[in-house]
This record gives sequence, structure tokens and C-alpha cells, in this order.
Amino acid sequence: MKPLLAILGVLVLAGCGAAQEESSSVEQFESGDQRAVAQKIEDLQQAGSRRDPEKICSEILARSLVQELEAAGASCTDEMKKAIEDADDYELDVREVTVEGSTATATVKRGDDGPTETMEFTREGGDWRATALSG
Repeated sequence: MKPLLAILGVLVLAGCGAAQEESSSVEQFESGDQRAVAQKIEDLQQAGSRRDPEKICSEILARSLVQELEAAGASCTDEMKKAIEDADDYELDVREVTVEGSTATATVKRGDDGPTETMEFTREGGDWRATALSG
């Protein structure tokens, strides 16, 4: 259950508050996979800002995390909605992305003064999906 709690924590404390237009950290990555992972993090931030828990569950989180929520008796959409409602107003700045085969890790700074977190991803059907958003 630890990865699930980490996801909820990142959503609550990350860029899921007000919708601010900031410069994208995606542009700094040239590699296709690195850029795709950074884009997925930006998608998480935007989905939170737009209060779109369905997108988080269907397009950002790995199936294993969605299944973990459901196994615990919770709906992914309901849990993400709660996390978004509790969100503060922070940005996610992707600092580094490392890709090794079908897995990736990203170092992400939350807000201007926030901590640096590690997010983990796996390739599912040709798309990158979050398996852990804090580590």
C-alpha cells in the first residue's frame, strides 16, 4: 500500500491546486522516452489542476496501482478526487529522467521550495504509466 499512499501524498502536495501556466520542464529532455516520462508528469499536474481524476486513473497511473486501490475497496476515481480536493498549489519540476528498458525513474522537485521526490514508471502498451510517485 506504500506506493498508493505516496501517490496520494504527491497529488495533495504537488501541482494539483490552482491551474497556473508555468514553463514546461518537458522541453529540456531530448530523448524520446525521457521526454515521454516528463510529459506524463506534466499530464499529472494538468489533470490535477483541471480536477480530472478520471484522467489520472485511466491515463497516468499503472494498472497495478489502480488494481491496488480497488483491492483495498476504494475506487481510483474517488480516491484521486479526494486527493485533488485536498491539494495545495505547487508545481512539479522534472529535474532528471533515467530510463532502463521498460522502467524509468524521474527526479521531481515540488514547487519552488518543496522537496525533491522520485517517481517511478513502467511501460504499459507502449505508454509510460506511474507505478510510484514518491520514494
